[in-house]
Amino acid sequence: MTATAISVLMSAGGTTQWTTDRGASKEASAMLTLTTAAQRSVWRTEQSYIRRQREITLAEAFRDCSEPDWDSYGAARADELSMWWAKKVLAAFPSCLGVPEIAFEPDGDAGLEWWRGPSRVLSVSVGRNGELRYAARLNAARIIGTEMFADGLPKRLVEAAYDLIG
Repeated sequence: MTATAISVLMSAGGTTQWTTDRGASKEASAMLTLTTAAQRSVWRTEQSYIRRQREITLAEAFRDCSEPDWDSYGAARADELSMWWAKKVLAAFPSCLGVPEIAFEPDGDAGLEWWRGPSRVLSVSVGRNGELRYAARLNAARIIGTEMFADGLPKRLVEAAYDLIG
């Protein structure tokens, strides 16, 4: 069975159906279907794991910074609205970035940082009103911005995230 012998058809229900055009056996088609289903299951499991790890890391950071003066330098307690917004922002980032370092900042906002080395880092501060302040260093390029989180991440931030892993 060759790769060109298989084509994919999407049925109206959204399920994948495999058909062959060059005489691949039914067993080969069935094996391809099972393999693809297993790959999708693994992918969904990985996505769920990363999502859950992000939520756990955020909750732990919030707990660690939930008291006033948690840093012994007069820091404000972690803000619940910042945590709520941070959860939405984390869910919008591609899972392929993994789990960022998460810490609350002295002003109570949530800080997210993905670090891939000294010249590849993305840092995002999530405010209590959904404001995102971000900075990225991607080799020689530097990106700095402030935008509101609406229905999704701002385009420049998405591009920076993909450049970080690319």
